[in-house]
Amino acid sequence: MNNSYQNIPYINSNPNYIPNQGTQPPYTNIPNVPNTSQSYNEYIDEKYQYAYNILNNNPAQIASFYMSYPDSVEWRDRIFTGRVIHASREYTLLRNEETREWYVLPSIYLNYVIYNEDVNLS
Repeated sequence: MNNSYQNIPYINSNPNYIPNQGTQPPYTNIPNVPNTSQSYNEYIDEKYQYAYNILNNNPAQIASFYMSYPDSVEWRDRIFTGRVIHASREYTLLRNEETREWYVLPSIYLNYVIYNEDVNLS
């Protein structure tokens, strides 16, 4: 068996050499990727809070929240209808006017929202 890999010279024979360890990280100007000088929260605030803004711009309106819980057999898909009391990135606080129940709905399970009234998008 011929082991030809033993005869290939290495570019740098120093075993402690680690390439690309300069002060400037490579690939810093990639399109559609946040700038490293911009904080993560600022990037999220700019790009991904559209639904959060709509919920907060329409307080006290009646809405139906369509939620999916993929790990639950009983609660696979649920609809919660009520008045929006408060909304944030993590959750929405909803109050059902008929049953007087309060719901804290985690945003991660939210599919979409249907409003029964006119919506303020600004």
